[in-house]
Amino acid sequence: MRSWRLGVGGWFASRISWSIAAALLFAGCLFHDAPAPRYFAPLSALNDSGDPPNDPAPRAERPVRLRRVRAATYLGEQIVWRASDVERGLYEQRRWTEFPTRYVERTMLRAIDRTPGLRRVESGHVPLLDLELISFDEVLAPAHEADVQIVAVLRNADQVPIFERTFGARQPIASSDPAAAARAMGAALDEVVTQIAAQVAAQVPAVKKR
Repeated sequence: MRSWRLGVGGWFASRISWSIAAALLFAGCLFHDAPAPRYFAPLSALNDSGDPPNDPAPRAERPVRLRRVRAATYLGEQIVWRASDVERGLYEQRRWTEFPTRYVERTMLRAIDRTPGLRRVESGHVPLLDLELISFDEVLAPAHEADVQIVAVLRNADQVPIFERTFGARQPIASSDPAAAARAMGAALDEVVTQIAAQVAAQVPAVKKR
């Protein structure tokens, strides 16, 4: 009887060991066969348009400092898809080359540089612009579009709010190719930051150049 129990115990141990080994081997095969991540960058016409034109004529300047760019917690390296107002997901293999906040920061600075009357500064007692990216989504339905939405808050040098507003833009995505989505996202981002820069230029007090 004792030898039978030892035999059964050894059989069960062998079966368990084999099952564990098979599971590990299967998981290894899945990991090995998984496609590598693909990286994309939104194509921005603002960032590819060269230096802003020089204007030697005296003009009023409206100094502004871009202080902070934040994003909703789900907006990170993985590209976001949205099926409805209540459902979002992350593509497993589609990634941005940088976090979306970096794209927003660079493009916003470029828009400020190219907006007549605005002057970007890094410090000083000047109005402050804060941005929060709340949508950088590939919308799947009802229309296939890139959706970018940014909450912009402009305060004067004494921290008194001048305006707080959500700016948004959508661009159609021409095909199911992920590169088409990246191009559309860049175009939507350009449109949003241009809107923000125009609003800032309209509301920041002007300082006469000497």
